[in-house]
Amino acid sequence: MTTTSDYLDSAIVRASFPVLEEVTYLNVGTYGIMPEPALKTFQELQADFERKGVASTANVGAKANETRERIAKLLGASVKEIAFTRDATDGINLVLAGLTWQPGDEVITTTEEHEAMIHPLLYLQATKGICVRRVEISPDPDVMLRRLEEVRSPRTRLVGMSHVTCETGTRLPAHEICAWAAGYNILSLFDGAQALGAISVNVREIGCDFYSSNGHKWLCGPKGTGVFYGCLDKLVQLSPAHVGAGSLAWVDVNTGAAEPWASGQRFEYGTRAWALYAGLGASLDWYDSLGWENVERHLIALNRYAKQHIQSRKHLQLLSPFDWCDSSGLVTFKAPGNLCFEMGRMLREQYHIHTRMIPHYNAVRISTAHFNNEADIDKLMAAVDKAVRGN
Repeated sequence: MTTTSDYLDSAIVRASFPVLEEVTYLNVGTYGIMPEPALKTFQELQADFERKGVASTANVGAKANETRERIAKLLGASVKEIAFTRDATDGINLVLAGLTWQPGDEVITTTEEHEAMIHPLLYLQATKGICVRRVEISPDPDVMLRRLEEVRSPRTRLVGMSHVTCETGTRLPAHEICAWAAGYNILSLFDGAQALGAISVNVREIGCDFYSSNGHKWLCGPKGTGVFYGCLDKLVQLSPAHVGAGSLAWVDVNTGAAEPWASGQRFEYGTRAWALYAGLGASLDWYDSLGWENVERHLIALNRYAKQHIQSRKHLQLLSPFDWCDSSGLVTFKAPGNLCFEMGRMLREQYHIHTRMIPHYNAVRISTAHFNNEADIDKLMAAVDKAVRGN
């Protein structure tokens, strides 16, 4: 039987996350935790920059741009198509605020969207008069495309949804969705917050127009780091909602010329937290040292282990797809008859197990990260069994 130890040395990996001596951390899907080598590098760069300002020799700006190049390579994009943001929400808003909307324009999304997507969409509906259409999710391309077709109209301008849903960890058939959208000249935007760092993401293969993600979840980078991809010919169609020093390629106060960069740089301006993105590069170094394929194989093995244990218990119901090709690092389950918030409180206070509650389904969500192992799942299952049985 394949185990996580076939791909990563658990003892070595976990030694770089000292908090794991105190808690069982199963919530990278909310906040990742930085490995000590990356954290040390990040803090040294940040401290030097904060102490010395322009006298700093750490060259955090250059290191941040190196991170941009590595993110572009990780996504299969060009450097010009990448913009740094604070989080996935920022990238989503670059698209939604950057397009010109007319009353009656339509956007298709799903019933399992994070607030990062659904809140700005509803705000546009309330303020611009657009119509938000929501469809049930499915990892099956045929099912998903049929549902999209049922709500499509001549006014549909954008498909905006998660690559991996935050509630059940369902991996949507992004490539097929984008091909369908392109066939009708509909733009495509994906929220990759639960995908990047957990599964391989290649925006060229997906065929999306826009992709937004962050560094603080599965990449275990600094909080406050986000990345945005825009296909170059679509990216230049977005009007920046904010403009400042650095975002304009050409400006002339005498003629009034003000031309944004024809790249992701059009969304970056003013004084920026370069040390954060240099720190994200340090987290990428960590994954490079482990091997990205080893990390994903570890996630696959541990994900399967967790789902098998959930399915073996009659008092639990697995809500996430079982097959890895239809899912990701998230696993969501519920114990019928038990309130998820009570379950979460008990796990945290009595057993020091940190999870995420999904009120939509009255369920518990865990993240099977690269530093987790089978012992973490065993501890979780033992605690859940006791909670359900009331002893």
